[in-house]
Amino acid sequence: VAYRRHKIMKISSVIVLSITALLAVKLDGVEASGGGYKLIKSKDDDDLCWGVSNVKDGARVKLVKCDDDDDEQLWDLDNGKIKNKDDDDFCIQVKAKENKGLRLRKCKNTSRQKWNYDKNNDNEWTPKKDDDLCVQHKGGGSPEKGDKLILKDCDGDDEQEWEWD
Repeated sequence: VAYRRHKIMKISSVIVLSITALLAVKLDGVEASGGGYKLIKSKDDDDLCWGVSNVKDGARVKLVKCDDDDDEQLWDLDNGKIKNKDDDDFCIQVKAKENKGLRLRKCKNTSRQKWNYDKNNDNEWTPKKDDDLCVQHKGGGSPEKGDKLILKDCDGDDEQEWEWD
């Protein structure tokens, strides 16, 4: 009887350790779903990145000075949704129309939150609903800190190219 109890305790310990290891991997996998949370940098000026001042419903996504320690500037592409690391319940949403600004909204199942990133060609972010529109900074020309991010017709300009590595 004592041998069986010892054997059962040993097996139970292995099961608990295995479950703990699986949970740790699953938790790591939440961040790694699209390759992990990363900065989205302007190819025009790699000191400027997508960010928000405060993660909340309706917050504008704009260009900010890059800081890879600031969770409000770290993004992950998870099943087509661009999620913010500071609170991954928030996703970037936009109406797929020219000049519409990018905003944070609670993540939900809507086409307004589905995105494509074309890393192999033009490094453009486009809404899945209309891939003829690209994200660019509102300022036009050289990007500046504080510029809002909006949708414009894709034209291959540098201001529509983004590094996301």
